[in-house]
Amino acid sequence: MRRFVSVTLLSVCFLFLLTACKAPQGGGGNSYSMFYSPADHVSELMVKGAYTEASTIYGNERTWFQAQGDDPDVQALLTNLASHLKGVYEPELRRTMAEVQKLTWPASSDTWSGIKAALAALERQVVSAESVPLFKNPEYGYPLIQNARQQLETKRTEIAQYAPTAFTLYPINADKNFFAEYPVNLQDQDFLQKQKTLWAKKVQCATSKELLHMHKTYGDVLPADMQKELAQTYFRKLCPNVEKADFAAITTAYDAVLDAGMQLDAIPGIKIAFIDVTSETLKKRGVIEFPVGVEMDMPIKALNEDLKKGFESKAVKSADIIILFNLAATRTSRKVDTSTHVKSTYLAGYTKVNNPEWDILQVELQQSNMEIMTNSNTQLPTSTGNPYMDLGNALANWESETKVDEAKERIEELKKKVRTTPRFIDEPVYDPYRFQRVEMDVLKTGSIQYYIIDKRKKTYYSDFFDVTSKEFFTVAYQLQETDPNLEEYMSTNVTEKMVDQFEKEAISVKLSELLSNYSDNKAKTRRYRSLASIRKDVVKNRNVALASMKEKEYGFDKHADKRFESVLIVQNSSSLGTGFYVTDDIVLTNYHVVEEQKFIELKKWGDLETFGKVIAKDVRLDLALIKVQDRGIPVVFYDKKNVKIGETVEAIGHPHGMSFTLSRGVISTVRTSPGISGVAGNPILFIQTDAPINPGNSGGPLFLGNRVIGVNDYCVTKDISEGLNFSIHYSEVFKFLNENHIKYQKG
Repeated sequence: MRRFVSVTLLSVCFLFLLTACKAPQGGGGNSYSMFYSPADHVSELMVKGAYTEASTIYGNERTWFQAQGDDPDVQALLTNLASHLKGVYEPELRRTMAEVQKLTWPASSDTWSGIKAALAALERQVVSAESVPLFKNPEYGYPLIQNARQQLETKRTEIAQYAPTAFTLYPINADKNFFAEYPVNLQDQDFLQKQKTLWAKKVQCATSKELLHMHKTYGDVLPADMQKELAQTYFRKLCPNVEKADFAAITTAYDAVLDAGMQLDAIPGIKIAFIDVTSETLKKRGVIEFPVGVEMDMPIKALNEDLKKGFESKAVKSADIIILFNLAATRTSRKVDTSTHVKSTYLAGYTKVNNPEWDILQVELQQSNMEIMTNSNTQLPTSTGNPYMDLGNALANWESETKVDEAKERIEELKKKVRTTPRFIDEPVYDPYRFQRVEMDVLKTGSIQYYIIDKRKKTYYSDFFDVTSKEFFTVAYQLQETDPNLEEYMSTNVTEKMVDQFEKEAISVKLSELLSNYSDNKAKTRRYRSLASIRKDVVKNRNVALASMKEKEYGFDKHADKRFESVLIVQNSSSLGTGFYVTDDIVLTNYHVVEEQKFIELKKWGDLETFGKVIAKDVRLDLALIKVQDRGIPVVFYDKKNVKIGETVEAIGHPHGMSFTLSRGVISTVRTSPGISGVAGNPILFIQTDAPINPGNSGGPLFLGNRVIGVNDYCVTKDISEGLNFSIHYSEVFKFLNENHIKYQKG
C-alpha cells in the first residue's frame, strides 16, 4: 500500500513538472518555470525578429530581470536586444528630426499646416521610442530620444513665443480660428486674456460683418468679459448713435445682436427702466382675474411700483427711456361642452366578519389534539416473550410517542398564532354613487396697456397688447376619495382645484414681444409736456376700465341710503362686529366686539380700510369707543322721550360676515334687563325688536327712520325663541357718551 502511494505521488510530480516546462503558444499570459524563464522567452522572440514583443516581455517581467542583474548571459541578451531596438527606431527618428531641423521660423500662415505636421510626426516618433520599456532602463538608454525631445521642445518654444506677433498679423477675417491653425497648442482663453488690448484693437477696427465673423470663429473660446465687449461693439456698429436713436432702432439692433448668438447684459449708451404700475384697486375689484407676468428677456432694469412711487424712483428719474406696463383687464371664461354622470362605488365603512385564518387555526388545533389522543391510546406491549414482536411493538410505540411530541410542539405554535390572530376582521363595505364628469374649454384673455416714453425726445407711444391662453379640461366633480378606482379616474380627469389653479396662474408675455408691437407702430408716437400728463392718462384708462366693469355689473345703488356711510366693519383677531360714527373720528360699538384689545382694524363703506384705538369702554353696558384715523359721517340720535310700539326699525350690520346688510322689524317693547356681561348693577334699558340681530350685527345701529334709537347687542337663540332681539336704549348710550365727554348729534 505504501509503495502504491509513493508511486502515485511520483507520477503526479512528474506530470506537474512536464506541464510547467511548456510555455503557452499565441496570446494570453505567460507561464514560466525553472525550465523556461523570461530570458528564454525573449531569446525565442529575438530569433523570430520580434524585437518590440521581446521588449514588452522585458517590461512585463522587469522585476525578474532586475533580480538577474549579475547574470552575464542575461546582460548580454538585453544589450543585444537594445541594439536591435535602436536599429528599429533610429531611421524614423533621424528622418523626422531632419524635417524639423529644416523648418524656418517665423513663417507665413499658409505654411503653418506643414510645420504642424512635421512637429506632430517627430512627436509621434519620440513618444513611440519613449514607450519602449528597455529604453527606460538607464543601462540600455538611447540618447537619440533625448536629443529628439529637446529639439522638438526648443522649436515649440520658439513658435509659442512668437504667438502674440503672429496673432497681430493673422487676418481677422480668415476662415479658420487662429488657435486651430497655429503650429503649436496655445491655451486659448489664457492667451486671449493676456492679449486683451490687442484683441480690443481688432474689435474696434472691425466692421459689423467682421465682428460677426469674429464671434462665429472665436466665440467659444473668448472669456466672458471679451464676449461682452464684442457684443456691445457689434450693437454700436448697428446703432452708432444710440444716445439719439429712437427706441425702434435700438430694439432692431438689439434683436440683431441676439440673432447673431451674442448676449448683452445692458444696452450700451442708454438707460432704460421698466415699471409695472398695475392698479391694486383693479385687482381688488375683480377687473384683474389673473396676473400677467412679464418675462424680462431684455437687459432692462425692472421696477414694480405704484404709479406715484414708480415715477419718483431713482431708476426712472435717471432713465432715458421708460417702459410702462399697466395691466388693464384679464378675464376667464368657461364653455361646458358635455356633462355626464358616471356610476361607481366608494368605501362607505366596514363590517365585522369571521376571520378565516382564525377558523383554520382552530381546526388545526383540534386535529393536533386528536392526534395526541389517538397516539396516546395505542401503546403496544413490549413483554410478549416474542423478541421480534417486542422489538416491533417498541418501534411502533416510539413512533407514536414521537408523533405525540410533535403534535404538542405544533399545538404550542398554534396557540401563539391564535393569540395574535383576531377572531373578527373588518370587511370593507362599498356603496354605489355617481360622480359628474364635465368637459370644458377654459379661455383666459388679457389686455395690457403699455407706454414707451422717450424722455430725450419728450415723446411717447401707447397701445394695448392682448394675450390669450386656452386649455381643455375633463373635470370630475363629487369624486369620492375612497373610490377604489380613484387613481384610474384621476388619470383621465382633473379636479376643480386644478382648473381653478389654471385660471389664477399668470400668463407670461415677453418684453421683446411688446416692443416688437411698438416697432411696427413707431410712426404713431406723440409728444408730451410732462410725465404728470402721462400719469393722468394711465389713471384715466384705469377709470375707463372700472366704468366699463360697472356698466356690466348688476347690483344696487350704493349711494341711495346715506346711513350706510356711517357704518363700519369692526375686526379683532378672532371675531367681527359692527360699529358706527358718533363723531367724525369716534366710532361706537359693543364691548364684547373689541374686548380687551387696544388696537382695532376697521373697514368703511366702499372697502376703504382704516385703523383705530380703543379709548373707552363700559363692560356692564357692553359699550366701547374707538378713535379712528379716517373720518366719517356721524349718525344723528333720536331725542324724544318715548317711542311707539309697532313702529318700523332697521338694523345695519354684518350678520355672519355678510357685510353691510340691512334687516327690518318693529319695536316690540322697551324693557329693562340685566346686561349680557353678567356684571352686577342696575338693570339696563333695552329696545326689544323682531328685526333680526345675528352674530356680526353686534355694535351696529338700530335706526328709526334716519335716527339711531339703539345699539344692537344680542338675541335669544333661535332654538329657544324666534324674534327676541335687543338693542341698548339710546338713553343708556347718552349716559356713556356724556361720561366720556363725546359731543354727539341729536335731533
